[in-house]
Amino acid sequence: MYYLAEMRKKIFSAVSVTTVSILLSAFCSTGADNSDPVLKFYIHQADSTFKDSDIAKCEQKFSFMAYTYYKSIGRKGLVARIDSVVSRYFCNGAKFDSSQILVKPQRKVPEIIFEFPNVFANHFSHNFYPNDVGGEKVAIGFDTDTSMTTMPEGIAVVDRANYRLRELYLYYPNQKGYKRLTRSFRFAEYDGFIFPDSIWEVGAKQGVFSTEYYCLETKIELFQFLR
Repeated sequence: MYYLAEMRKKIFSAVSVTTVSILLSAFCSTGADNSDPVLKFYIHQADSTFKDSDIAKCEQKFSFMAYTYYKSIGRKGLVARIDSVVSRYFCNGAKFDSSQILVKPQRKVPEIIFEFPNVFANHFSHNFYPNDVGGEKVAIGFDTDTSMTTMPEGIAVVDRANYRLRELYLYYPNQKGYKRLTRSFRFAEYDGFIFPDSIWEVGAKQGVFSTEYYCLETKIELFQFLR
């Protein structure tokens, strides 16, 4: 468990930044709208790049290790329970063929969600995130029609030079069974395809008699194509 403890130290601060960023995106819609030609250019380029680098189009099998650290949050925001799980996954494109649990958790922990939508698609509305300072990354806010209750809103961070997705912050305001749910991704590139490098999830899941508040932090390593 030493490795997981060290992993928690390295990425714990990112969870707080992620949560704040998503909340800001949920309530700040300032910036250009989809009629802005510069914004339209970035959306078109990011959408095209995302489709080309989507791991679902990969025709090779691959595997990776997922190191997950789970925290159950009790009253007054105090950590009530800590657990961890280590698993190896075998995939074929977007399909998970199988998985092996190498370190079992003491109790059941929430399922790790690796999937994420193409937030550059035309059913999202977009805006430049405020305070763009012209660095190597571009932050783009996105939202959906209120009738699309299962879709998220939030921020996508792309590389300004090659338009590749680097970070993704998702806020689900109407997720069934949850009072609140956020997921955040950081990406790495493998032979032209992107796949999460780290995943953070913060949730308030509604139960029959109570609400489960938790934090789920996952680090992905040893990604390899099985040739």
